[in-house]
Amino acid sequence: MPLIRDISRADYTVVEELLHSNDLGDDRFYNPDGLDVVVAELHGSVVGGAEFHLHHDFGHDEGRETHPGEQTFVLAMAVADTDRRSGVGRALLTEIARRTQEADDTFLALVPQDGDDDEAASRQAFFQACGLTRYGPDRPGAAWGCPVSKILDADAPGSRPFPHQTSPPLMAARARRTRRHATG
Repeated sequence: MPLIRDISRADYTVVEELLHSNDLGDDRFYNPDGLDVVVAELHGSVVGGAEFHLHHDFGHDEGRETHPGEQTFVLAMAVADTDRRSGVGRALLTEIARRTQEADDTFLALVPQDGDDDEAASRQAFFQACGLTRYGPDRPGAAWGCPVSKILDADAPGSRPFPHQTSPPLMAARARRTRRHATG
């Protein structure tokens, strides 16, 4: 199982490459200031990463009337092609749900990368398997989400399916950040 931990400066290049290989990069130097970022490590190598915001009100800001309000919003999630279907994406999402619960948020949301290809359908199937459902109209950019308890209840009570390591969340303000979309 992957080790899930906070990003370190040494991980920036790998996370930048992961995001770019999943069509999530913006061809600028990777700078996660102002974001919470966790990485997944297998056999000493970073093979996945996820960016998220705790206490985010994405739905109301975007005019989504059916949105439940403040929650954790996953901005981007990427897993190396060679490590997909090995539990890395689920481990990242479960760690984000755990941190969401610790922050007293009760809902987790994201917007899967759009597209008409098999990869887009695969991403949506992954998020659905993790307990998320689409809410609001079925259109490009539709938000998906669920109560964090739905993700956490999938774990055995009182146990962790993967080791984790926690360090203080990234708190530096980011001057400018383009919102990214999630992929699993």
